[in-house]
Amino acid sequence: MNIKVYKRKGFWFACENHDAPNLPIEKNNCADFTPLPWCTMQSTLDKLIIRGENSPFYKLLNIKIEEVKENYARLSIKVGKKHIQFQNAVHGGVITSLADSAAAWAIYGSNNWKGTPVTVEMKMNFLRLINSGTLVAEARNIHTGSRIFVSDVDVRNEKDELIAKSLVTYYLLKSRQKGKV
Repeated sequence: MNIKVYKRKGFWFACENHDAPNLPIEKNNCADFTPLPWCTMQSTLDKLIIRGENSPFYKLLNIKIEEVKENYARLSIKVGKKHIQFQNAVHGGVITSLADSAAAWAIYGSNNWKGTPVTVEMKMNFLRLINSGTLVAEARNIHTGSRIFVSDVDVRNEKDELIAKSLVTYYLLKSRQKGKV
């Protein structure tokens, strides 16, 4: 077995099947080195997911990130009393926040994600009322440009009934340079 250990963008990886071009192999610099046939350290995406789920907004709404992969994301909310508006239905803002967040995570899961996604436009159609159960938003990128992404989002209940439909356009802001706004 030929295990290679390398550091890329501040994260250490121990991997049998992946090369790190132009990066030194420095086994002695990795305290957590364990020779396994797969990458042993969390990827940047895994760390982002942890940060996302621990953000105050996601905790407020109880948003759970269930799956993020290439051009796709699935997020959910277990409906509680705090999501219900005065007419005994989940507030449209809760459903919209779930759909918007799912679209953003579909971008984070894409290979050409290089920047911070910000919502440019969002169209939301509310098709059914819901006042209990679980909401699941599935987002699929239908356009992935260098700066513009468009995502199609379905929000369903646990019976797989379509609750809302959304089309979201995102712009990727370039990463800010140190000292620049």
